[in-house]
Amino acid sequence: MIDHDDEALAKLRASDPATGSHPDLHSLRALISTKAPASQGTDRVTAVHDDAFRGPRVHAPWIAAAAVAAFAMGGGGYALGAHTAEPQPVAGQPGAGNGDTEDGAEGDSAAMGGMAADGASITEAAGEARSEASMGGAGPNYDMGPVRLLPGPGLPTERGTAPVRALTSDVDAEEFLTTWAERLGVEGVRPDPEEGSEGWYGETVMIEPDTLRILSVSSEGGGGLRFNYEDQLNSPYCEDMYSGALPEDLEMMREEWVKAMGPDIPPPDPSMCTTPEGSPPSEEQAVAAAEDFLASTGLDLSGYTFQGVDYQEPGSSSITVEGWPEGMRGSELAMNLTVGPTGVVSAWGAAGEMTSLGDYPVISAVEAVERYAQREFGMEYGVTLPEDMMPYEGDMSSMPVPDYTVPPPVPVEPGMQIPLLMKDKVVTSAELTTGTMWTQSAGNMEVPAWKLMTDDGMHYAVLAIADESIDWIAWE
Repeated sequence: MIDHDDEALAKLRASDPATGSHPDLHSLRALISTKAPASQGTDRVTAVHDDAFRGPRVHAPWIAAAAVAAFAMGGGGYALGAHTAEPQPVAGQPGAGNGDTEDGAEGDSAAMGGMAADGASITEAAGEARSEASMGGAGPNYDMGPVRLLPGPGLPTERGTAPVRALTSDVDAEEFLTTWAERLGVEGVRPDPEEGSEGWYGETVMIEPDTLRILSVSSEGGGGLRFNYEDQLNSPYCEDMYSGALPEDLEMMREEWVKAMGPDIPPPDPSMCTTPEGSPPSEEQAVAAAEDFLASTGLDLSGYTFQGVDYQEPGSSSITVEGWPEGMRGSELAMNLTVGPTGVVSAWGAAGEMTSLGDYPVISAVEAVERYAQREFGMEYGVTLPEDMMPYEGDMSSMPVPDYTVPPPVPVEPGMQIPLLMKDKVVTSAELTTGTMWTQSAGNMEVPAWKLMTDDGMHYAVLAIADESIDWIAWE
């Protein structure tokens, strides 16, 4: 049975566009290695394809590591965050709260019929865990149940146009990988997956068989350059990824590894893990090591700020460092590195320039309220505003819970109407702003979005691009 109360899984959920903090990829790796979180609809970060995990006892740490790398490479959608030049107020999607319940009348979402404590089933709820500062200091942090938005008087009814931008790069991924490997001294080979089997790290990847240092680069679809580095055997999570694995599980892992990597890259073994020795580096030491490592990429990172992330895993032997260009924290151009006693054990980032795709027609604010009720816009394709990706300013274990009251259960009787909780909220004002969303192109795009505001201080973001500029591509 999957335990949904893990701190790492909570952080995985927090990295979704529905909430608001940077993903900690390495805590996710430790979690995913021993658990198989089910897909929550089509959320681009929480939805982990779990075919490799099927079965009651399967542990697939190296598949998990590849999945985490996919997040960083853009295949996971929002792991690299949102981009905008001018920070805007937050608007978001569903969140979940904590609280005590008495007689089922008041408390948190766990007390509401049909709503899981982790908020996974509150698919129509809106709001997010965010600081009061990011909300202007007013209103609750999130809705405690499902809501329905209604347009208020005076909302703009006019349509218009707004720009769309995407991260692009003219750097050749193959050339970048070759040069990067030489600078790092990685003598790697290319995976040779069996026919009909897909590799775990994309097409432009190099793995050093003896050390399992992995370099992968992507510039698919003409998008930005995304790079990822993993020093698997020196990772503080290497041994944890095998914890509790039965012999038959290990054998299955080896078989899957050979299918994905080919005969020239031997399967990893728990005995190959190197236990990190020594104290974790200080933040100053970690930042210096991160900057020195990134110099190997040859990228111009002058003007970037690097610092330790606000949340560091208790008891870990490593420090996580993040970097961003001036004024663009949480942007598409984010960098993230984990530094242990021996140096950098993992890193991911993106490089390129934000390129204009032109001005696009946008719907009115009144139409945006109606659009929020549509599944494809209110649930499948949410828009993240810049401050959604900012770290929560406070203790995540004690975020404030707004006051609310749940009506008592309706007695069951023949012919009764089926009782469903729903709160109507009137949108009193709206602002056309800029956010980021995942697309079936080269990854994230910077798009116009309506920020819909209600009089309780809540904010809701909706894609503003008009229907005639959206190409719905069918999948099979």
